[in-house]
Amino acid sequence: MNIFAKNETRKNTKISFRTDDETLAQLKSICRIENKTISSLIESILTEHVLVHENPLLIEQEKRQSPRKKCSIPAVVVFKINNSKNYYNSMIVSLSSNSAQIVLKNFSQFIKLGNSFFILFNLPKNDYPLLFECTLVRSKCIDGECIIVSNFAHDTSKNSEILRKFLTFNELSGDS
Repeated sequence: MNIFAKNETRKNTKISFRTDDETLAQLKSICRIENKTISSLIESILTEHVLVHENPLLIEQEKRQSPRKKCSIPAVVVFKINNSKNYYNSMIVSLSSNSAQIVLKNFSQFIKLGNSFFILFNLPKNDYPLLFECTLVRSKCIDGECIIVSNFAHDTSKNSEILRKFLTFNELSGDS
């Protein structure tokens, strides 16, 4: 028995792709932290992705009543601050039928957020934007970026029905 023989299959297939400089810099940074090569890091990411999708038991179980779906939906957030309306471009990063997690970039952490605000966004393949009144659950601001978790004001509007159908369709189709 040769103790120096490799037990793994030989890696002889090359994969390449193009990316922007920022992504490459982030990959290099992660590689320095984890003491790996870029190809090793990408391979481990792909392997983990395959393992999680082939074995549903490895997926973290959602405990919320309305599970959030990860997304990237541009939105406009409207805060009423000092008796004036302030509009901020944002990104919805997760969405459920009764809540949203929103990221605001270039946002001063010194601005006092109100307890209620409005969010305006357009779902993919929807003809018109949706407007929801929200209540602030919590927020965390660091270096000009603010992450906001909010609940939608409960209403029986058509917007809620459209959002529910969108989330149900994406759940069934496997999209996120």
